[in-house]
Amino acid sequence: MSSDTEKMTPWYDPCQLIDTAKRTIISTTIGKYADPRAGTLGPRPGTFFDYSKHLWPSRFDFEEDKVEGERKEIWIDFAADVGDGWNPTYAVAYNLARPSLKIPGIADPLPRGEILFLGGDAVYPTANTGAYEARLELPYRFAFKAGLAKGNSPLNSELAQHPHIFALPGNHDWYDSLVSFRELFCSHIFNDRKFACDQETGQGGWRTRQKRSYFTLKLPHNWWLLAVDMQLTHNIDVPQLQYFKTIVEGRMQPGDKVILCVPEPFWTKYIKYQGLTQEFELKERSVRQLLRFCSDKGADIMAYMAGDLHHYRRFENDGEVQKITAGGGGAFLHPTHDFDFRKAKDDPTRSAHFDGFSLVGEYPDRGVSSKLDRKNFWFLLNNPTFGLMTAAIYFVLALLVRGTTGIDFTWYEALQTTIDRTIAEPLALFVVVFLLIGLIFFTDSNNKKFKWLGGFVHGLFHLIAAFLLGWLAYIASVSLSHSWDVPIPSTRHNLIWLVSVILISGTGGFLIGSVIMGLYLYVSLHFFGRHDNETFSAIKIQDFKNFLRLHIDTKGQLTIYPIKIEMVPRNWEPKDGYCEPSDGSAPELIEKPVVINGDTKT
Repeated sequence: MSSDTEKMTPWYDPCQLIDTAKRTIISTTIGKYADPRAGTLGPRPGTFFDYSKHLWPSRFDFEEDKVEGERKEIWIDFAADVGDGWNPTYAVAYNLARPSLKIPGIADPLPRGEILFLGGDAVYPTANTGAYEARLELPYRFAFKAGLAKGNSPLNSELAQHPHIFALPGNHDWYDSLVSFRELFCSHIFNDRKFACDQETGQGGWRTRQKRSYFTLKLPHNWWLLAVDMQLTHNIDVPQLQYFKTIVEGRMQPGDKVILCVPEPFWTKYIKYQGLTQEFELKERSVRQLLRFCSDKGADIMAYMAGDLHHYRRFENDGEVQKITAGGGGAFLHPTHDFDFRKAKDDPTRSAHFDGFSLVGEYPDRGVSSKLDRKNFWFLLNNPTFGLMTAAIYFVLALLVRGTTGIDFTWYEALQTTIDRTIAEPLALFVVVFLLIGLIFFTDSNNKKFKWLGGFVHGLFHLIAAFLLGWLAYIASVSLSHSWDVPIPSTRHNLIWLVSVILISGTGGFLIGSVIMGLYLYVSLHFFGRHDNETFSAIKIQDFKNFLRLHIDTKGQLTIYPIKIEMVPRNWEPKDGYCEPSDGSAPELIEKPVVINGDTKT
């Protein structure tokens, strides 16, 4: 591929940081009062889809599908946190679109999913039409062409040859209040109900069906998939609860089995943060309302699935109920060593939050994950523009806190002068306070004391570095201009001082500020288990991708195949409208297939 393909999102680029903060504030503030989920007060047409029967759809009117008998089995692919850099996104899409996958240890090839389900965060860094096209549709269009070049699906069904796609929005999809998401996935006016098809011929691709950001799929053998949209306010809105209540009470039967899909694994965060924060309590309470609907009907939640965290993690209870996080669809890797769930279950303060579940699988392994965070020692190499921000801060502080000393210069005197000048100069005081408060809010901790202490210590290191560099610039300027005892600095001295500040404070701030940030992230994650998102987004690891392939067989048994791509290809050989990998690793199982018989109770 050419060098103009999409790179991994530069999360620590100053412009990206500002844009993400701006969109987060706007979407969180306005989205709460302009929630596009509202307006569905029941299971209106287009929100419930019956895949328990063979459907032969007309081109447009999916509400009048022709039924061709009961479906005995179905294959479904689940991928989440897609739509980032080309290499990982296309690597996952390429394997999803192939007619079948030969997986070591599995006798028969696994057919491509008849339904592709995107489990949240379909694009990075923020949602807009251009980002969806460049980071999601384009790689998936190429991938489906690659799949067509390898033949048809081995499954003999219309759905297998023309698979459907559903998408659940995550927080990044919500940054434009779902405007672009709904245009792409919820309206045939814009995409002719096709996703990632050939733009010239209209061939290939997946067909879109949903009309809302939440939906229900009825599957063979009394299996159901409920996809729940929790917006940015971390709750299920009342109209959505009414919708699912109507579905459960009006269509389900006692003994039916449910796969519950949510945008993020609230169960792991609830354990990690001990259920102390209002955010996680709200999520837990909101989902439990939905669970009560199923329980009252006698339907069993047999599997929970989510993305949001970009790794694989599986919990299981004695009733074979699974809670799976599989967010390896294309975004940067998240660590697995940030928190030890196995040890935490023996902790009396946390054990109740496990609710009978135990951790049984993680990918990548904790030992591998632990070694990867050392890459933050080279933070500057991975984030070359971040230093512009610290360079600017250090430079401004050096300009504002300019002191004068005599020939008997001491660092104690320099410190006193710096404090006096900072207090006397309102703008300097503002910069210092703004820096400290910003880093305190940046600190990842549900413990307020730790948050303030961690943020203050982090900020203090930056201030110490700015202080030393600023005074080194002052020393260099007065030495070069020989003006130790000159009461009023000359123009020549001022020019020399300005150049010294630019070269020492500016350049030093660029280098040392980045080093401090990298060390802070490493220490926070490695020793305190905090900043998992910030630490690994900084090192932008493309490898260790994953997705799930689900199979409900003729006996009604659900088998989940957790599939990994250990090393994402970096080199792609162009073909006729698609690309083939020329390096990287083949797909393999993360662990043995997870089998759910569906005859046990939650």
